[in-house]
Amino acid sequence: MTAAPVLSGPLTAAGVAIDLRDLNAAYGERVILRDLTLSVAPGERVALVGASGGGKTTLLRALAGLTPTRGTLRIGSGAPVRTRVMFQEDRLLPWLGALGNVALGLPRPDRFRAARALQDVGLAGRERAYPHELSGGQRQRVALARALAHRPDLLLLDEPFGALDALTRADMHALLDTLLTDTGATTLLVTHDLEEALKLTDRVLLLADGRIVEDLRVPLPHPRRRADVEDLRTHLELLLH
Repeated sequence: MTAAPVLSGPLTAAGVAIDLRDLNAAYGERVILRDLTLSVAPGERVALVGASGGGKTTLLRALAGLTPTRGTLRIGSGAPVRTRVMFQEDRLLPWLGALGNVALGLPRPDRFRAARALQDVGLAGRERAYPHELSGGQRQRVALARALAHRPDLLLLDEPFGALDALTRADMHALLDTLLTDTGATTLLVTHDLEEALKLTDRVLLLADGRIVEDLRVPLPHPRRRADVEDLRTHLELLLH
């Protein structure tokens, strides 16, 4: 008799380095990224902030291979990189339960990781629940579990909590902070919430007109409270205005 898989052990990833040199991207005649240069260390957490149209989502899409670019874009050392994207919309399939959505795309021998990921995001016992039976915060937890179950080396988050209420968003911040510490994935987060950026990441990049105009290190241990980042948030608000 084959033993049942044990749902234990972290969903760890290696984390990968990112090296961009003179990166350009355009939609037709409209230039979005302009000679952008950036290095990210393996396992580093980076937030992208700035006004709409500054190039944040385009940079994320370029890293995901969804936007054509000119210049140098190097992720990792040449070996295949597991990349996962989490969007503001949960993008769950309505005809699948929570476990089915998380397991989507996983090879059959690895599907026990879907149950582990649901457990890690606090949804053990809701494996059979359909998306319409879950709250907005729970659906985003399923989306996060789906990304983590693949053990990504590179995790790209495009305003994943923007549609949530303040209390649910705070809960998701605490959850994501813990899971990122456990997994070790290199992470880029697009957000308009400066507090979110400063609480969750090691480095905050301010983009404007397709360029990085500020690169702010956050030299504080995780987890962080709102009071811990208040001075840095004031500094970023002044830069944005």
